[in-house]
Amino acid sequence: MKKLIATAFMAAASLSTVALAADEDRVEWLFVQSADGVELVDQTTLVVPLEREIFAFTDRPYRRHHYLNAHEFAALWSEGKDGFEADPPNAVMTWVVDGEVREAELELVDVAVADHGRVIVYGVDSEAGTTLPAEARQVSLFVDGMTAAEFCAKANLVCSGS
Repeated sequence: MKKLIATAFMAAASLSTVALAADEDRVEWLFVQSADGVELVDQTTLVVPLEREIFAFTDRPYRRHHYLNAHEFAALWSEGKDGFEADPPNAVMTWVVDGEVREAELELVDVAVADHGRVIVYGVDSEAGTTLPAEARQVSLFVDGMTAAEFCAKANLVCSGS
């Protein structure tokens, strides 16, 4: 009887490990970059100073977070089927004009790090009919995510149990 209970316990433990691993495949990391101001060089090039690190986080029930510098964030666009280069992320940019929050939906098709990691230059596509301001203040860029496996591999993080 003890052997049967031990076998049942081991089977239940291995099944829960498999279930946790399957859940881990669904974990998605999202990203936020904030800046006091940004510059739109043209309707396809957005220049964002890196005043604070980029905040990466997961939703519940995982509730994990990580901070990325410009180079780490740009690495998410590196070549390969799992990166943002193959599947550019959507983003929402918000900014404040006369106390009112404005927003625009974008696709971040390209990224480059400039000024020794103090600036990120995004290649952007915006929705038809959307006109972005030449300059914007109090800006937040909310970026779609990628799975934990993709994020951890691209960011060179050890994410067992991510």
